[in-house]
Amino acid sequence: MTLLETYRDLEGNRFDLFGALYLFCVRHHSGEWSRGYRLLSRLDTARYSPGLSIQSNRFESEAQLELYRCLYREYRGSV
Repeated sequence: MTLLETYRDLEGNRFDLFGALYLFCVRHHSGEWSRGYRLLSRLDTARYSPGLSIQSNRFESEAQLELYRCLYREYRGSV
């Protein structure tokens, strides 16, 4: 299942998606000039501010965890 299909199935909101993206990029980006680092900058531009759970490296919802798993399956090694 793709990321978009997973997002639609979970009826998630953008905070679930942004949280999953944030944790994925923080955990897997490969440096300051990487794709993951650019995504983190875009999340900042979108005024996303991670909650305390995410700052502590924990998921805030089951939807975030499932979206993170999908990101990991599809994009690990490419951020």
